[in-house]
Amino acid sequence: MDVSNQTVIFNEELCTVGSDHAVVSWVTNRPCPGAAVRFGEDPSRLDGVALSSGEKYHLTELNGLKPATSYWYRVESRGARGSLNGLTTLPAPPGRFLFRFGIVTDTHIAAGKAYDDPNRIFLGKLSEFAGTLLARSISDVKERKVDLVVFTGDFTDTGDGLQYADARSKLQSLGNTPRLLCIGNHDKFTRFGGVGERGFYEYLVDRDKGFQSVLFKEHRFLLLDSCRENQNKGYLSAGQLKWLDRTLEESGDRPAFVFLHHPSHGADLWFGLTNHQDLTGIIGRYPSVQGVFCGHMHRNKVTSGSGDVPYVEVPATVQYPCGYAVVRLFAHGFEYNAYKVSRIDLSEMSRERFILKNGGEALLSRYSFGNLGDRSFSRFGGRLYRPRSYELSVTLDDRHARDLYEQTQALDGASLTPAGTGTTRVVLGRFPTFESAQTARQRTWSRYGVQARVDQTATGPPARPRRSF
Repeated sequence: MDVSNQTVIFNEELCTVGSDHAVVSWVTNRPCPGAAVRFGEDPSRLDGVALSSGEKYHLTELNGLKPATSYWYRVESRGARGSLNGLTTLPAPPGRFLFRFGIVTDTHIAAGKAYDDPNRIFLGKLSEFAGTLLARSISDVKERKVDLVVFTGDFTDTGDGLQYADARSKLQSLGNTPRLLCIGNHDKFTRFGGVGERGFYEYLVDRDKGFQSVLFKEHRFLLLDSCRENQNKGYLSAGQLKWLDRTLEESGDRPAFVFLHHPSHGADLWFGLTNHQDLTGIIGRYPSVQGVFCGHMHRNKVTSGSGDVPYVEVPATVQYPCGYAVVRLFAHGFEYNAYKVSRIDLSEMSRERFILKNGGEALLSRYSFGNLGDRSFSRFGGRLYRPRSYELSVTLDDRHARDLYEQTQALDGASLTPAGTGTTRVVLGRFPTFESAQTARQRTWSRYGVQARVDQTATGPPARPRRSF
């Protein structure tokens, strides 16, 4: 698409919605210093302004929002206007705020020797920028004032000693911030000449076994070792499962969080924990368990188990969307938010390296980025509150997409997303309810004569608390 004569907003994404903030990213085809997001509770009065952190690759945070409240926002970049979008913030868990912890996973430091796996060859794994992305993710979580950081494995790409040394040097930038470390399957690779698991203990931790229980601010943090040497699928030994069962029983009602590298619930079990039922059976017996967190699949995904316990897959730093997560603990619950690392240029580079085109790139982006309810949720009272989002868009050939984009600039605004060879998706709005999206769809037909479609881009119940689901 020839866009040389106008500013165009590409790949606008609502990354994160918390109880008091939201994060938006987008790309422009030319430098746009001073680009911003305008927002407010009244769509006709967007009085709030959040400036972009970049010139072509933009990331901005809308702060000072109220819990369980509807807001409207619009991206503005050098005269170009994105669509008028809506969101509803998460309900805040009851009680006083206690502390927050970060989660970082799948950094895949590749110093010395990178692993030419399908992720690197075909799916945008940025092995050459792995160290940069780990360093930036650590900087980002520190800026969010976390009290603790948990890493869920795959520090290294091939278990090489140089990779372990590089990872250790990056972890030193945490300073006095406590850190807890799980081992990943790549950290146990020896088939490429690396030191494997031995390096994990020699370079990164001061313990002699993979599982660990840590009490932090009266909360139990349980780290599991789900990995076997030179194996991609996960497994938990009988001894480790007995230890977990006994530790949870002895902990009583103290809130507990469980961490491991492999998924143990949901659709990703094909590449996850082979004895997942043993783990989920134990988790289901203890209401004290607040959540189970893992990496391995390089994507945002949340599934709920017994008692609505969330099983959370945290995105990789090294592959689109290039992310990390922060959990905020309250007296009676917690809030989870996944974020993009503040190198949107690298996140977009990873997306552009996806070998799948002709619409496949969009599908893979959606798989990795997940739904809004996979990136943000609250849990309290034994329930999950996950935001919904409905996207209004139309897919056209590049020329007609450009024409429609130009028409919208005088009225509603829009953004563009590549949809396949010769086609572009024009995004005309995002809305927290299906009804509001349908109303906008009718208005789009009357104004532009196009049949837009409404797609649900998030799962789960509405963000506002209600009595039953």
